[in-house]
Amino acid sequence: MNASLSILGTKIRQDAEGRFCLNDCHKAATAAGHDYKATQVEHFTRNASTEGLIQELLKNGELEFEPVSSKAGRYGGTYAVKELVYAYAMWISPAFHLTVIRAFDALVTGQIAAPALSEQEIVAQALQITVRQVEELKAENAILAPKAEVAEKIADSDGLYTLNLSAKAAQMPLSQFTRAAHANGFIFKQNGKWNAYSDKVKAGYCYVKFHPYRDRDGDERFSPQVFFTPKGITRLVKISGQH
Repeated sequence: MNASLSILGTKIRQDAEGRFCLNDCHKAATAAGHDYKATQVEHFTRNASTEGLIQELLKNGELEFEPVSSKAGRYGGTYAVKELVYAYAMWISPAFHLTVIRAFDALVTGQIAAPALSEQEIVAQALQITVRQVEELKAENAILAPKAEVAEKIADSDGLYTLNLSAKAAQMPLSQFTRAAHANGFIFKQNGKWNAYSDKVKAGYCYVKFHPYRDRDGDERFSPQVFFTPKGITRLVKISGQH
């Protein structure tokens, strides 16, 4: 069973990219006695310190998505990466910051203690993640029609899983999964983006898609996106000794 983050009894939702809902963190903070208006998420995301941290997160090139994303509607909210959750908690108070650190420690400890998974279990877990995300996207699509295209892409992934989904299937944090994949010769950085080594692609462990984009001069470039197969996730978990 996948662990989920809980702060002071409040379950913190995650989006398809694994970002955490700051609105749920705000709910936990106010339940702990912090001022509702003073700790609202929009005040945090608009301050200069937060904007500077977001720019730093974008500089390192490790993320395949925006560090923070806001979604409208019933299933919406502001979702942010772990570093921004820590920053939001610190912005509220030292006590709440310590509470959030301990909540993440508990989450990570649960992941590390998980037993080794067979390839069949990894496939089943990855499929469960995909199905759940498709259902969530379908629910959002009732309000925001463009989400249908994203849901179709996930549903039609044909056994290929993004780095984020691969990390969840392997029961590792994304940063731990990418470090293990890099250290064991599965992936490497190319112009700030992860790419896969050709031998791992030939072995059926990884797959790379190239997305076109325009640079500042208007020239067409191609950005790689790495996917793992269940076979590749199983192999990486086995040789890296993470479980």
